[in-house]
Amino acid sequence: MKKFDPAIPRQMFWSDSVRDKFHCPECHCELEKESHAYVMVVRDAHGIHPFIVGNDAGHFCAACPTVVLDKETFREMALIAFGSAAQAQFTVLGIVNLAAVPEEMQSRALGEDGNPVPLVEFIRKPVAVRKRQGKAKAAKKRRRGKKHKSG
Repeated sequence: MKKFDPAIPRQMFWSDSVRDKFHCPECHCELEKESHAYVMVVRDAHGIHPFIVGNDAGHFCAACPTVVLDKETFREMALIAFGSAAQAQFTVLGIVNLAAVPEEMQSRALGEDGNPVPLVEFIRKPVAVRKRQGKAKAAKKRRRGKKHKSG
């Protein structure tokens, strides 16, 4: 059984866009690595190609719905799947909730008629919201660091 429920929508960060992949960029708690299945999409000169990958490249926060994905691991997955398309762009749409697949459908391929992929999409905050939150957090840290005069 998974510690981190794949049915919970999470905010996703790439490892190269955060300070480190061991602390949550939202609440600063320690992150834990856990294996999950993800829907990954690669765009190359021939089109857009979705596929499912399983790996332990997700670092999950136990305190808030956040995951940091190791970008290099997913880049390697894209290269394995599409070989020489080294310039291909990729993203991860979300986590596959394998527990949501009905028992009678588990022997059938995901994505077949009548057996849709149980994708739990990542939460995407608009860039303006992320910047505003970042500025607010920075201001809060500055206020915490100031010494108050006693009068």
